[in-house]
Amino acid sequence: MREIKQYAKDHKKLQLASGEAWTPMKDNEGNSINLLFTKTNGFPLHPDSMSGRWREIVERHNLPKLTFHGLRHTYATFMISKNVNFKIIQEQLGHVNIQETINTYSHLTKKDKEKATDYFNSIL
Repeated sequence: MREIKQYAKDHKKLQLASGEAWTPMKDNEGNSINLLFTKTNGFPLHPDSMSGRWREIVERHNLPKLTFHGLRHTYATFMISKNVNFKIIQEQLGHVNIQETINTYSHLTKKDKEKATDYFNSIL
């Protein structure tokens, strides 16, 4: 988080220093979409750029090998295992409908599966 916070500060400085050259994407109402990872003009990076930067962070900090997109699955699975309401997870992931969230991100952990089995066994 420390690195992301520093990156966000530096990114804001870049935005201010760029002035009129800062040309981010706009939403349907014409409002700027302020992304954190952009080119020097505020426009989105190519998706592969984030993956490359993420690999550098993983290697630098000797983290377990996990793709950048894998973080999304990990987050959703962790929130589900902690019984966070699916509606909240859906909103945080930006899904239009909850069915997409449930179908895509309900990867239950081995521990959760064992807990469900133990619960069922206790009923018998």
